[in-house]
Amino acid sequence: MAFLSFADQALYLAHVSLGQHAVIQGLWRYLRPVDIDALTRFRDHLAHGHLARLIRPALLPFGRHQWASAPPTSAALAAAEPPLAPEAMQAWADAQVELPLDPVRGPAWNLTHQGFTDGSTVVSLVVSHCIADGLTIAMAVSDAVRGERRIPIYPGVSTAQRAAATLGAELQRALRDAPATFRALGQLGRKAYTSLGTPNTAAASSVLPAADDRMVVFPSAFLRVPTSIWDARARSRGANRLALLAAMSAAFAEALGRVRDEEVTLLFPVNQRESLSHTGGNDVALATLKVRVDEPRGRLHGLQRRLRATLLRTRREPNRLAKLLPLVPFVPPRAFSAASHLALGALADLPITCSNLGDLPKDVLQIDGHAADGMCFRGIDRPVARRAIEARQGVATLFAGVIPGFIALSFVAYQPGVVTEPQHLRALVERLLADYELAGEFFDA
Repeated sequence: MAFLSFADQALYLAHVSLGQHAVIQGLWRYLRPVDIDALTRFRDHLAHGHLARLIRPALLPFGRHQWASAPPTSAALAAAEPPLAPEAMQAWADAQVELPLDPVRGPAWNLTHQGFTDGSTVVSLVVSHCIADGLTIAMAVSDAVRGERRIPIYPGVSTAQRAAATLGAELQRALRDAPATFRALGQLGRKAYTSLGTPNTAAASSVLPAADDRMVVFPSAFLRVPTSIWDARARSRGANRLALLAAMSAAFAEALGRVRDEEVTLLFPVNQRESLSHTGGNDVALATLKVRVDEPRGRLHGLQRRLRATLLRTRREPNRLAKLLPLVPFVPPRAFSAASHLALGALADLPITCSNLGDLPKDVLQIDGHAADGMCFRGIDRPVARRAIEARQGVATLFAGVIPGFIALSFVAYQPGVVTEPQHLRALVERLLADYELAGEFFDA
C-alpha cells in the first residue's frame, strides 16, 4: 500500500480544517482553435499518470492516509460555451478555479477550454494541491503529451472487504513510524522547554479584518518576459536569473507593504525529490531569506551570494519543522484547525512565496500536439471569505518557470488597503516591470 508522506497528510488536514483549498492552475493560450481530439487524448493520458490518484483517509484515528487510484475519466471534453470577449479571459480563468474538486471522492483535477471572439482559445488545468505540486504537475503534463501511461501503483477505492487488510497495514505502518514519532516528541519537548518565557512577538496587522464573509478571488496577473531581456537585466545587476527573480519578489513585497523592520521575507520552496520518479504529491522544504528593502535597488551580487547559500543549506539540512511531521497523524482535528489558524493568522513577517519551476520541458507547451502561444502556472487558494484572508494579513506569491524563449511569471496577491482587485495588481506589476526595465507581454494581451 502507498502511504502519504507526513507532509502530504499535513497539507490535506490543513485543507480540511481550514476549509481553504489550495490548487495549482496551468493555462495555455492558442491564437487559434485547439484540436479537440488531441486535447481529449491528452486528458485521457493525464488520467493514467501522476494525477490518477485520490486520498484515502486512514481508518485508525492515528493512522497514515493512503493513496488510492482514481477511476479514469470516460466522458468527452465538454463543448466550450459560445466565444467570450478577450477582456473576459482573466475572469474565465478565475472561474475554473471555482469548479468542484475533491481529493478524496474525486475529481481531484479538471481540464477545460474556452474560445474567444478574437479566434484564440485558452485551456485550463486545475489540480488540487493535496495531490500534486507544480513540479509533479509539470511531469504529469510532459508524460501525457508524449502519450506515456503509468501502471497503477495504488489500490482501488476501499471496500468493506478491504477494511481488515487496510487496518492491518495501518497498524504495521504505525509501528514502523514509532521511532520517528518518539524522536518528534522529544524534539517538541525540547522546543517547548526552550521557548518558556519567550515573549510572543507576532505583530498585529495595521488593517483590521473586514467583518464580512464575501468570497474573495485572489487577484492575479500573468505575463512572460523574453529570456534575452531578463538575462541582460540580470547581468547588468551582477546577478543570475534566480537572483533577479528574488530581487523582483522583494520589490513586489515592498510595493504591497509586506515589510517588517525594513526587511521583507522571501520563502522559496526547495525541491527535496531524489529523482524524477518520485510519486509523492508535495516534497519541498521552505528556504527563508530576509532581504533589506534597499537591497533590490542596487547591484545584486550580495543578494545572489546569500540566496545561493540559503538554498544549499536548505537542501543539505533537514527542515526543523520536518522533524515534527511524524506527529501529524496524532493531532486531533480540532487542535490541527487551531494550529493551522495560528500559522496563517500570526505571520508577523508577512512573507511572500516565490515558487520557481525552473526550465520546463518543451513538450509541456504541446498539449494539443502543437506548441501553445502562451503558457503559465499559478498557485492559488480557491475563493475564501474576505474575513479569513484579511485575518491572514493578505497573501502574496510569485510563480515562475522557463518556457522556450521566455520567463513565464504569475503574480498573485491580496493585500488589504493596497491590492484587492485585479486592476490594482496589474498596475502594480506594470510599475514593477518599468522599475526593472523589463518588457513583458501579458497573457491576455
